[in-house]
Amino acid sequence: MSAAHTSQDPADQVAELADAGTRLLVGTFIDNAGITRVKSVPIGRLLSAARSGIGLSPAFAVMCLDDHVTATGKFGGPVGDLRLLPDLAAGAVLDTERGIAWAPLDQYDQELSRFPLCQRDVLRRQERAAAELELTFLAAFEVEFTLLTAAGDPVHTGPGYGLGPLLGLEDFALDLLAALETAGVDVETLHPEYGPGQVEVSLAPRSPIAAVDQYVLCRLVISRTARRHGLTVSFAPVTLVGEIGNGSHIHFSASRAGKNLLSGGNERYGLTPVGAQLVAGVVDHSCEAAGLLTPTIASYERLQPGHWSGAYACWGLENREAAVRLIRGSAGTRSESANVEVKSIDGGSNPYLALAAILGLALIGVREERSLCEPVDEDPDSIPPDVRRARGIHRLPTSLSDALDLLERSTALRAVLGNDLIDCLVAVRRHEVTAYASTSAAERIELVRSRY
Repeated sequence: MSAAHTSQDPADQVAELADAGTRLLVGTFIDNAGITRVKSVPIGRLLSAARSGIGLSPAFAVMCLDDHVTATGKFGGPVGDLRLLPDLAAGAVLDTERGIAWAPLDQYDQELSRFPLCQRDVLRRQERAAAELELTFLAAFEVEFTLLTAAGDPVHTGPGYGLGPLLGLEDFALDLLAALETAGVDVETLHPEYGPGQVEVSLAPRSPIAAVDQYVLCRLVISRTARRHGLTVSFAPVTLVGEIGNGSHIHFSASRAGKNLLSGGNERYGLTPVGAQLVAGVVDHSCEAAGLLTPTIASYERLQPGHWSGAYACWGLENREAAVRLIRGSAGTRSESANVEVKSIDGGSNPYLALAAILGLALIGVREERSLCEPVDEDPDSIPPDVRRARGIHRLPTSLSDALDLLERSTALRAVLGNDLIDCLVAVRRHEVTAYASTSAAERIELVRSRY
């Protein structure tokens, strides 16, 4: 993502924004319920905010999707304060005409030391851990969303990937591309997707923090553009009862000394030994990660066999029913394009934590020199259950409650994210189970649709 600033000095960064006509900075952070929270600062107060931060209650660590504040042993009370500092170097101008800019917010304590539960910094720690192993990651997101009219109807009814829906959305698509270009978001593709009202934007790869920042910014720009066209947008895992859901697929690649470790090796499909270990770390812990990657009460309406949502913990070459899909790319470009897609993720997850978990688990695979299981080259749901068990192919959890049980017990994810963060994530999502388990699927879908 193109940064809006060239200097690391806050005074220079604020001056650049002011010279560009900025009147308001929209600062965002993503909480443990995957909700985008916001603190906005007028340009005249931005330098102060960049130096000393904006106040935030630590209770946000346990705020739920319905704004209920739950609790763990350490978090949830009214006492205490954090400071939010905008990362202006990662920011972007959203609207030159109206003077609106954006920046991600990092969480600090009152001594201006990093808050250990800062989700963005958790991902930053995985970047550093990779560097210690002389590994470099790139990542990219597919942004799937549903466009709805003011009456709540999908803006198109297919055909999936069809010309007709694109022609109907032509004005929206052109305005969206222009707005994304203004914000510095690098788009690879934009097209109508399979489901009613569904659209997908695929983003270009970036380093991990920059990739998530670009994703967060992209969702903001999509939402603003939709409003200008009289539309509403939802990135929720399911938006319409009985229809296909929205994923938030993450692609990643890894290199060492400039060489892509997912291509050019002697392992299956050209994986290098380290590349195979990276994939093994993700596959082996996919079930434990479900409570983090598919974390809402509506997520399990989407995470179904036959939905291309990756409902089985396995991997395969170009297998869209596997939770982990190896993509070799076209002949002649594989050394640059080979990557891994994690398909089970949806837009209710915290993207910083989702990517941190994936990279952290991949690094565990390298440290433990894990052996990669055999690939699955067919629909895993078509394999008889006893054969699946013998091959180590497991169905991902089928309910949020089961997924949280696995997440809570996961020593691997506790090692990656930390005990306090796992405890907060579990507490936030257990509230959903307790509060909404008796509601209908339609009610759960409606609640989640309005929040993401």
